[in-house]
Amino acid sequence: MSEKPACYGTMFPNLDRLEPNKPCRGKVFSGTVSGSGFGVSTRRISVDRTQWELCLACPAYRGCYDLSLGRLSLRQALTRY
Repeated sequence: MSEKPACYGTMFPNLDRLEPNKPCRGKVFSGTVSGSGFGVSTRRISVDRTQWELCLACPAYRGCYDLSLGRLSLRQALTRY
């Protein structure tokens, strides 16, 4: 098996560390939940297009993307319980 880059599986942010009004960053995708008081006023998602192009050119892209999506899906499922 070939060696994976250090960023392998980190395209999406770790949503376990999501804090209001602070960007939660992954290698490519980031999100921010803004609000004050008791409610959320905005949710913003951003894509680092330069990093996305670099990821697309990486030989480990497909496996990295699959792992990134798997981690994101599992986190999302766990937050429902």
